[in-house]
Amino acid sequence: MSETPLSDVMSEHAETKTPESYDRFLRLFRASTVGIVATGVPADAAHGHFASGNLGAGRTTHGDGRPRVLAYADPEAALRNFGPRFNAGVSGEVLLQMAAADPDCEGVLVNSAICEISLVVSKPTAQSLMTPATTEAPGPRPWWKRR
Repeated sequence: MSETPLSDVMSEHAETKTPESYDRFLRLFRASTVGIVATGVPADAAHGHFASGNLGAGRTTHGDGRPRVLAYADPEAALRNFGPRFNAGVSGEVLLQMAAADPDCEGVLVNSAICEISLVVSKPTAQSLMTPATTEAPGPRPWWKRR
């Protein structure tokens, strides 16, 4: 398996620009740990650090000037290839929740760990990913209906 699965999918999408490759990127992003620039003040605890309510993720306005959470794919490889640009790791799912809920945020900008490309997850996309599926499981069949 590759050391840079998220960055590999990002490269694939940069080449193909298909909806399928973007969907693969979104699925993998949600399940991945990504690097972020943690902002705010962590509070000390008996077993290390924990977030106090003031901890957040840094943003960027790169590209079009719209504020987005800044994320780095495949953090270990990103550190080797580009140096320490972030100071914490968090799941993509958490970043999507942050982008979806923050009225001043337009989404997430994800930087690749293997080449200088980035992909944007828009706020509407983040919100749609955080909305539970509207399909409901069928209820029990009424006793009077035959199979």
